Amino acid sequence: MKEVLSILAKLLLSGSLGGIIGLERELSRKPAGLRTNILLAMGTTAMAMLSLSLPARGFDPSRIAAQIVAGVGFIGAGVIIRTRASVHGVTTAATIWAVTAVGMAVGFSKYYLAVLLTVLAFVVLAVLRGVEARMVRKTSLTNLNVYINDRKEIPILRRVVDDAGGEVLDLGIVREGKAFRVEMMVEIPTTREGELISRIFELRSVERVENV
Repeated sequence: MKEVLSILAKLLLSGSLGGIIGLERELSRKPAGLRTNILLAMGTTAMAMLSLSLPARGFDPSRIAAQIVAGVGFIGAGVIIRTRASVHGVTTAATIWAVTAVGMAVGFSKYYLAVLLTVLAFVVLAVLRGVEARMVRKTSLTNLNVYINDRKEIPILRRVVDDAGGEVLDLGIVREGKAFRVEMMVEIPTTREGELISRIFELRSVERVENV
């Protein structure tokens, strides 16, 4: 019974620490949110404990730890998405690595390491994001002509600009046959212009985009 309670306590601790990081990801509307990080932390804790419980004779516990690291590498690679002009998901992949380390630390009874890593990871994700945003605050005015053949998707353009960190200052629509030319004046950080255009191209009915 004592052993069961000890295992349960470790799983609850790792799940809670993973949940702290996962909550920040969930509130930021990023992939690998609350439930994913909780399960990842508890799963790696369980595997770490399992490696310690196996017979020591002829078995190296570090082998399971090494396989955990390799397996998580595949998960991290799966959340990285490359689009026309940018790469998304690198921070999420790094977060998965950090949560894995938290879970393994709990499983190997390195509680101080697990807690400190959780706190530092949360600071990096929640606090430094604002610092980073202020450092790259330089914006530019960009005039775009977006040629689109489905009027229903025109309102989505504003949301796409918002998601890319920009703001639509002016918008006009000109009908050209069966298609539409959406003329937009956008204020956006200079470092995210390429990302905005790539996101616009992801809309199903967009034919082309001109930067005028």
